[in-house]
This record gives sequence, C-alpha cells and structure tokens, in this order.
Amino acid sequence: MKNWLKSKLSMRQYELMRMLAFEYKRWKCRLLAPGSFKTDKTKLQLGCGDRHLKNWLNVDMFGSDLNLDIATGKLPFESDHFSVIVSQHVVEHLTMEDELIPLFSECYRCLDKGGEMWISTPDMRKVAQSYIDHDSVDMIADRQTRLKGWNLDPYPSQHFMNDMFHQQLEHRNLFDFEMLQWMLNRVGFDLVERVNEADLLKTYPEIPVRNDDYQSVYVKAVK
Repeated sequence: MKNWLKSKLSMRQYELMRMLAFEYKRWKCRLLAPGSFKTDKTKLQLGCGDRHLKNWLNVDMFGSDLNLDIATGKLPFESDHFSVIVSQHVVEHLTMEDELIPLFSECYRCLDKGGEMWISTPDMRKVAQSYIDHDSVDMIADRQTRLKGWNLDPYPSQHFMNDMFHQQLEHRNLFDFEMLQWMLNRVGFDLVERVNEADLLKTYPEIPVRNDDYQSVYVKAVK
C-alpha cells in the first residue's frame, strides 16, 4: 500500500497524507491519555518505538506500556519518582520552544534527587561538519552500516543533510551538545555532560545497541 501510494502521488502529497495520518493518531492518543498515572517502575523510556525494555515503563504514542504524546510537554507521573529517564533519537521530532523545553521541565520534576536523564539525538555539528568536509559521504556510509540496503539514489550525497534536517517532515530541530546543555540547565539540571553510547550501555546493558555515535550526540543530565 505504501509503495502504491508513492507511485500515485507527488512527494509533497504523499508527505501530507502521512502527516495527516500521524496527526490523527496524535489526536487519538491525546484524547485517551490519562490525567495521572501511578507506576512501580522507576525507569522510564520516552519514545520507545518497538524497542521495549524489560522492567522499564516504555512510553510512546501507540504500541507501548503507556501511550502518551510527549509533545504536549506534560507527563502524568508523580514528582520525584523515577531514577532514570532515557530517550534515544526522539527530541529531534519536537519543537524546542513549546514542546521540548516543557518536556525537559517535566522530566526534571519526575526524577528523584540524583536521578539521571540520558538523551541521544542527531548531532547538528557533526552533520554540518560532514557536509563541509566530505559532502556527507561519510555520514551515508555510516548509516549504511546500520541500515542495510539504505541509500540516497538517485540523489547526490549533499541531499543527506536535507534528510537529516527534515526526514519527510518528521524532524523539527537538530541539536548539538551546547543547545541541549542550555535547555537542560534552563529547567534545573546543573550537571550536564557529554557522554557516548558505551557509557549508556555500561550503565544500562539491557538497552539495545544502536552503534550511532558517529552521527549522534549523547548527553547525561543529573538532578
């Protein structure tokens, strides 16, 4: 069905249909979301997709332990509850001003004292440097090691930068460490440090490997 639609519609029409379908799912998710939610789980994964973690509370818009649209900037959990919150390659789908900063504020509220927040997202600085130095050829090669069969054909390698910034209208912003640090400091996190995937996996080995350090920035913030 997906390929049939692509063959019948222009790219703009196809992306518009995808966006409308997504907005319907978002509306439904917001309508059904609980105003408050108590859990005995102390580890929270935001934007889990199909990567559900055992003994964690896995949250996404659909198909999760608790379906939430985190773009509302509101979380239905008690304050000072979680020991850790992890979100991998999710924040780039949110607008900074009215979605992400409110969400980070809520994460700070929901974390217990000493609780950790781990974030990964495409690194704007790495993406831009790759474009300047290599016309993004190295970024394409890195993605192909993780997504077999993926390519940009028939487009030139420079188009990769457009894909990273827009991803068929799914991405809202790209960030670097300094931007994430600024937002996290703004909502109350004093200790914000740059880490890598190995640090995350050493602390929480149950998290599936992504092997995406080449394109990503990893950040750890402590309440």
